[in-house]
Amino acid sequence: MGGRRLLFLLAGILAACFLTACSSQADALNEEGIVYYNKGAYQDAVNTFERAIAADHQKPEYHVNKGMAYLELEDYDNAHSSFDSALRLDSACQMACRGNGIAFMEQGLYEEAMTSLDAALACEAGRAGEAEYDILLYRGETQTRMGDYAGAEETYTILLETKGEASDLYYLRGVARVKNGMTEAGMTDMDRAVVLNTTDYNLYLNCYYCLADAGQEEIAIRYLQKALTVSESTTSSHKARGTIHFLLGDYSAALAEFEYEKEKADVETWIYIGLCYQSAGDYENSNAAFARALEDGGENAEVYYQMGMCMFSMKNYEAALEDLIKGLELGGGVHKQEMMYTQALCYERLERFSEALQAFESYVALYGSDPETDRELAFLRTR
Repeated sequence: MGGRRLLFLLAGILAACFLTACSSQADALNEEGIVYYNKGAYQDAVNTFERAIAADHQKPEYHVNKGMAYLELEDYDNAHSSFDSALRLDSACQMACRGNGIAFMEQGLYEEAMTSLDAALACEAGRAGEAEYDILLYRGETQTRMGDYAGAEETYTILLETKGEASDLYYLRGVARVKNGMTEAGMTDMDRAVVLNTTDYNLYLNCYYCLADAGQEEIAIRYLQKALTVSESTTSSHKARGTIHFLLGDYSAALAEFEYEKEKADVETWIYIGLCYQSAGDYENSNAAFARALEDGGENAEVYYQMGMCMFSMKNYEAALEDLIKGLELGGGVHKQEMMYTQALCYERLERFSEALQAFESYVALYGSDPETDRELAFLRTR
């Protein structure tokens, strides 16, 4: 989310609205802060914007810039503080309202986000420029996140009617419609999105994920199959094509695509490579791929989950237990339930029965019992 959120602002809105040719120390520091931001050096940007504010604390744009850098650092409290400082200087500062709205959205405070984004639009009532289009995009995203799919559909329709046809807008409205149970209308939008952007593999993948999540797996697969008719040969396309083959269950074809990426594969690609090997029963190469994901990306609950399950399949319960514990210490992510259950099984297979009993009891306390866990508990209580 960060790239779209801030690159658009700094490359467009700030350049148009805030930067001047003024050679004052404050303006020079502000420009220097923007350079740091564009390099991804967000803390340096914050520090430099603070120096600009110290030189001239009356310019709301410096506070806005600092707030946007804090957003990239996911420091939402300081982001709000910066935006509020800008609003104290100019109660109609559109970019400060926008920034507060984005921060609230990222915090999951959607009602507050809507209030701030609507305030941002009200700052320039009747205007329909790039800033307003961008704010409407965040408004639609907020509505989607909060489950107001009808509202999101309306927002994206406004954008399509005022900004004109755009692939991303058709896709976003299609998502809102699918999530609102309007599958056919949503697919019409997604089809139009694809027509307007035929070579974007990620668009096909996103259409698949949206429809699959809505229980429309058979329809969703059509987008994957259509994507494979696209002919692109960039590194990113190899990753996307590998992902598509993986989702279609053609693991050898997926590995062939991922081979092109190995020199600069990211964590997600290494996970896919590991899963491809695992599907073929090659647990040694599978675990090596997961280990590479950890090496390149640092500690990650998803990777520890995959490693733990791989080791469990190899009946290396000690190694599996070690990986699963590390994953759970990181929160477990979406796989927490399965990790807890498999952790308990590892203790049992290692004949560490008291620890297995405790692990199963912790599992039941969180997720409830079922016939299988009841049998495990009955067995372990006799050990």
